[in-house]
Amino acid sequence: MKRQRGFTLLEVLIASTILFTTIALVSETFRAAMRSSAKAEGVVTMLTPLPLITSSIRSQLRSNPVDHLEGGANLLGVDYRWSATAVRYGSPAPRFDPDDGGFRDYPPRFRLYDVRLELQCLGQNRLYEYQEVAWEPMRR
Repeated sequence: MKRQRGFTLLEVLIASTILFTTIALVSETFRAAMRSSAKAEGVVTMLTPLPLITSSIRSQLRSNPVDHLEGGANLLGVDYRWSATAVRYGSPAPRFDPDDGGFRDYPPRFRLYDVRLELQCLGQNRLYEYQEVAWEPMRR
């Protein structure tokens, strides 16, 4: 009797199980990488204008140093709202004046603010809280 060459049904089933398992794992890994990439893109889009936003807030606080300020706008596709509340109003530390031979006290002229900044972009929200200092101009 002539023996036929080929694969048995069991060998084909085992090989196809290994093949489909490998394809499923690669597919899920690819989908997870795509989700992570989209999330990272959203974070980068949101954080790109952050230095410009904080600089704008800083200049508004320094140009108008009052106890409470608020604002908001849209910059590079990112909506933001902020509020700043003065938590301290004080004067610089006394300095030695060599002409008088003593320490010179200064009047209060700086405010320390607690700033709350909310960013919104592409369905994502971020909240940042930080402190900023603003000085009043020197009075003579």
